[in-house]
Amino acid sequence: MEVFELETTLSSWSKVAEYTGLSEYEAKVYLALIDLGVAGARKLSLTCEVPRSKVYNTLKKLIEQGLVMEVPGRPKSFMAVAPDVSLKPIFLLVKKRAEEFESLLRTLTEAYRRRRERVVPRKVDVWTIRGRRRILERMRRLLLDARRSVEIVTNENGGVLFFKVANKILDKLKEEGVKVNFLSPLDPEKQLLARELSYICDVESVDFRLPLLYVGIDHSRFMLMKMIPNSLEVESESDVALFSEDPTLLSMISSLLLGYASSRREKPEEREGKLLSIPLLQRLG
Repeated sequence: MEVFELETTLSSWSKVAEYTGLSEYEAKVYLALIDLGVAGARKLSLTCEVPRSKVYNTLKKLIEQGLVMEVPGRPKSFMAVAPDVSLKPIFLLVKKRAEEFESLLRTLTEAYRRRRERVVPRKVDVWTIRGRRRILERMRRLLLDARRSVEIVTNENGGVLFFKVANKILDKLKEEGVKVNFLSPLDPEKQLLARELSYICDVESVDFRLPLLYVGIDHSRFMLMKMIPNSLEVESESDVALFSEDPTLLSMISSLLLGYASSRREKPEEREGKLLSIPLLQRLG
């Protein structure tokens, strides 16, 4: 077992040389000392197959670099300095260069993307889902992936449907610190359902009547559902939804819907004071 481990360590000399800048002889002698612990020139030469005439000069260079130390006594013997100490400066330098290169790569990629978007038409990935139950189930899974923010825009029936399938998930998101904005005709001052929602998310009353349910997640993905018919039923094979993670399409759809919804903010005197019944809330629970 010891021979196998030694051979495995010694076989990595090329990687050590690549990352540290050591020569082949220096890397082999250093790795041999790591495995042997303490050794003299003769044993090192036999172990790592470095000519004995080269071993002392190689050891001298390793000592100068702080990778090896001489052990007092006769005959002369040597030991490796702990790698996490001796190689730490090299590691930090390589890490810094890698971080700088990563930053440069991001900058170049962003510049390339902006340039390409200006001159080259591109396809985007958009998935369609049919059937209200399937759409709502996919929407539930999408909500569970939220980490920072959720935006919902819908009409009154869409708000009821959303609460029906997602109220427990909204509780979970609130506990995790996810910010949820809910825009619909539902009014916390007038409707019990909206009041329930206001405990777990930011509810804003807007006069949005389109038969749509929009859910945006973390400003990185969205789902847009068209309700056919515009009803409270969970079953409808006519419903269709779009799902995409394309940033441009997301920006366009969210800007259109949020902009439209914002323009339809209701004044207090214009709100319909409809009160959702207790039986309806019980059906949603």
